[in-house]
Amino acid sequence: MRRPRITASQLCLLLVGGIAGVVFTGVYKTHSTVHAQEVFSGISNCITVVPKSWGEFKGGSAYGLAFQDQDGNVRFVLHPACGSANSPAAPIDLEIRRR
Repeated sequence: MRRPRITASQLCLLLVGGIAGVVFTGVYKTHSTVHAQEVFSGISNCITVVPKSWGEFKGGSAYGLAFQDQDGNVRFVLHPACGSANSPAAPIDLEIRRR
């Protein structure tokens, strides 16, 4: 039984087809994007109250949301509780005081 021979032209055609397939899928590939909500509706099911005395919001980390007051004290809230605007202040999970 004879094995079919692949000629140079067949190999080139296969190579060109593969390259064209890669280019085609790269150009027409749909990219998923996430857009933030542009307009706040004012309706929320979850509100956490943080006193102004805690200072400025500094960001989030593995310890939670960080707030730093004017004395340099840093407070972290790891699990903010859902409530309303009249709810008590969120519990502090970690507080670092400057002396």
